[in-house]
Amino acid sequence: QVAVAFFGDGATNIGAFHEALNMAAVWKLPVVFVCENNLYMEYTPIGTVTAVEHPAADRAGSYRMPAEVIDGNDVLVVHDAMSRAVARARSGDGPSIIEARTYRHYGHSRTDPAKYRPEGELDEWLKRDPLDLARAKLAEQDVQDSDVEAATQRAEQVVADAITAAENAPDADVASAM
Repeated sequence: QVAVAFFGDGATNIGAFHEALNMAAVWKLPVVFVCENNLYMEYTPIGTVTAVEHPAADRAGSYRMPAEVIDGNDVLVVHDAMSRAVARARSGDGPSIIEARTYRHYGHSRTDPAKYRPEGELDEWLKRDPLDLARAKLAEQDVQDSDVEAATQRAEQVVADAITAAENAPDADVASAM
């Protein structure tokens, strides 16, 4: 079993981030830490409050943990990076960090108009929508729209089934976390 922990770039500036990395590294836990670096921590550009370029990956070395910075909008790149990190965790080699560079298309909350973003930034990132990029790659490989739609429906069913299974599962035994 492998645990996957998702967090935003802003979380890298709080103590719990470092405590989690340290514990996972010391105990060689099978964890993949995935940082969704969307360039903003709440209302502040991450670069204005963080001394390193890659707020999660650049700190991994302090915990002797491998890290990758990837294009979080490319589903194939994400798949490959996750496959490597999961294989590492399953082999007993401990945790890894994946820092996925992506973008938040909306404000931090429903009341956030995102006026702190530079003019045109959102438009540029919308051109790199992960689903649109994936569809374009499939089209390049002559995958038919009907096949894409069928796969989409199967994926939606897998997610719905997983949610139902999780909601109906008994509470985990504390010992299973070790």
